[in-house]
Amino acid sequence: MLVYSNGEAREIRLRDFDQASLNSRHLAAVRAYLPSGDASPLIEFEGLSVIDAKGKAHPLETNPNELHRIAAAGDEHFLEIYKLII
Repeated sequence: MLVYSNGEAREIRLRDFDQASLNSRHLAAVRAYLPSGDASPLIEFEGLSVIDAKGKAHPLETNPNELHRIAAAGDEHFLEIYKLII
């Protein structure tokens, strides 16, 4: 599953449904934030991590500057998000 963590967008196999659900809600918050500039949807994810299948924690990215940097880097995952919004 696509995870935004530590300034990167990476495909990670998550541990279970609960982790995938948390990550999906985070992705929705990122989708809401990017076109609007309203960072309030990201607040609930500050300090949270998702756990991968091997038990490693990946902190969810909530830094607006990092999210914009990832988007500006031309990551195709962000292009997919923008397609869904428009």
